[in-house]
Amino acid sequence: MAKGLFTQGICLLLERPLDSAQIESVLNGFEIVGRHEATDVEDPTCTLVLKFRPEVAGHVLVSVSTRPWPDDMGDPEESAELFVAWSLGQYGPLAFPGCLARAREQSHGWPGGHDAPPRHTAHVRVLTSYVIGRDEDDESDSGDDDEETRLLPDDYDSIAELQFLMRVISPLMELPGVICYFNPGGEVLRDATTLRQGLNHAWLNDIPPLDVWTNVRFYQAGDGWSLMDVVGNGQFDLPDMEAVFRTDAYTLGDVEEFLRKASMFSLREDTDFVDGDTAEGPGKVNWEALECDDALADPPRPTVRWIPQDGHEPPEELLDTGEDDEPDEDDDEAVDDSLGPITDQEIARLISDAFPDPPEPSDQPLDDDPDAEKPARDPDESP
Repeated sequence: MAKGLFTQGICLLLERPLDSAQIESVLNGFEIVGRHEATDVEDPTCTLVLKFRPEVAGHVLVSVSTRPWPDDMGDPEESAELFVAWSLGQYGPLAFPGCLARAREQSHGWPGGHDAPPRHTAHVRVLTSYVIGRDEDDESDSGDDDEETRLLPDDYDSIAELQFLMRVISPLMELPGVICYFNPGGEVLRDATTLRQGLNHAWLNDIPPLDVWTNVRFYQAGDGWSLMDVVGNGQFDLPDMEAVFRTDAYTLGDVEEFLRKASMFSLREDTDFVDGDTAEGPGKVNWEALECDDALADPPRPTVRWIPQDGHEPPEELLDTGEDDEPDEDDDEAVDDSLGPITDQEIARLISDAFPDPPEPSDQPLDDDPDAEKPARDPDESP
């Protein structure tokens, strides 16, 4: 899903539900401008609304659920309410089905990330929005009917937004019963210690804490080839990075560092890599960029895929950019029919008894320092 009603989303997994008094006790450094209790007796969700950038109608919503994280995100026929909630971004604008399972499988920054999450029975979601609380006059004065413009302020800053969320999350992590931090858009899991270490390292080095916002994953692609990717750059409105390479030719840590540096370069220079761009990478050879409409591994998203120019041609399936994929018209119609138009009543519902959870709980079956150094480019290539 894209950014819309909600622009960022973070989650905490809990051994047992927290009550609103516990949440408020550690959020006394923030101004609480609203409290909303769900009417569902089976799942009495409480949402606290925090003041955030009032000049652009910004708010942070802290929603406490008594149910486990719904990793399948529902079905338009069997669990339509959950499916619509996911489609509207209520579990984070970049959450995609299976994100928790993939985060567990690829939890390299926190070894406990594989075994700890299945213990959770409840969760907290922390979301940002610039729609909830907006006055009608604010929209009419803008004179712009473009939906993205109406949903995001003109001076939107994703980094400042995420940094504010880290301030909200940090005291919550110290509450009893909190198992871990979970970033569904970046598919990252961290306990309190590794989260604190990542944030402190970033602060001391004056760099964004990419290793707690995004994940680097590794896959064996077969026939001696490997895939490594970054997931979560969409939080910064940038494409994710991928690399395909011969497994026996490169060190995994070097490839990860290369992808981290490429992400940092795009973020700091506010520029995208394009087809044919080159950068010196692992093995001291040039790696060439390939723009892709879809990634090789879930979640679906645009990427820049890096291929070493070392004389080895990747298999055809690793060069698939996804541009020829045709959407399933039936699926599109099902989604459209389920969603319908986003009305004022729907927006109001989001801070009343919204954030529905699934009817039944379900079982949930390489980090190097992110350096600010820019990857070298081929002088013959355009920036």
